[in-house]
Amino acid sequence: MRLKEKKALVTASSSGIGQAIARTLAEEGADVFLSGIEKDLLPQTAEAIARATGRSVAFALADFTSPASIDALAEQALQTFGRIDILVYNTGGPRPGTFLELSEADWEKAYRLVLDAAIRLTRRVLPGMIERRFGRLIYMTSSSVIRPLPELHLSNVMRAGVKALAESLAVEMAPHGITTHVVAPAHIDTARSRAIAEARAKARGLSVEAVLEHDLRGIPAGRFGRPEDVARLVAFLASEESAFMTGGTHVVDGGFTLVTPLHLLG
Repeated sequence: MRLKEKKALVTASSSGIGQAIARTLAEEGADVFLSGIEKDLLPQTAEAIARATGRSVAFALADFTSPASIDALAEQALQTFGRIDILVYNTGGPRPGTFLELSEADWEKAYRLVLDAAIRLTRRVLPGMIERRFGRLIYMTSSSVIRPLPELHLSNVMRAGVKALAESLAVEMAPHGITTHVVAPAHIDTARSRAIAEARAKARGLSVEAVLEHDLRGIPAGRFGRPEDVARLVAFLASEESAFMTGGTHVVDGGFTLVTPLHLLG
């Protein structure tokens, strides 16, 4: 129970990687506040995690393209638990597309969804962490912060900004007992990754199976990742065991980013 009695806010946590993180933190003893946009799925997820772990689990709907919604989420989480010790910032990705397919509105929406939301939530939870001299700021991004991915311009640029935020805060916050981390997954088997594979298959006149087989050849570990592969790392970073680590970017990709040239991604 490495996180016993800690209070965690895990965003975009009704499914996929966010859900796995929330469940794992609860299994480690944390009380967890969830957020998402799926009004039916979110309460089901919260109930399932509470039932399985015996921890206090709360939730609120939140639209990260709306600054008011983000502020309301932070306020509700703080009021519910009295404090937030661990922020796991996670969000769905913006739309894919070639550079000239993307409109100014697409860029504005991506900024709100990915970067502005990270800044706003950090501003709300940070004062209390400083006061208590403990905090974990963990930002979920993508392997694209290491190597940009084709036709994911919005994600590439905005998630790189989130990485810069974490690195900028690391030295400033370390004297207060607060650490920052960037987690950069790739090829994790989620609904989002399957949707991207389907879009690539349609654009190229291929089957989804052919696209997935192609992707698998670029992963030295020989398999796609599971949400739990990411969640276990986040639990460690949230714990006292990682207290002397800060400002790092942790890639969870089975070796994909190290060896796969961009022009082979397809």
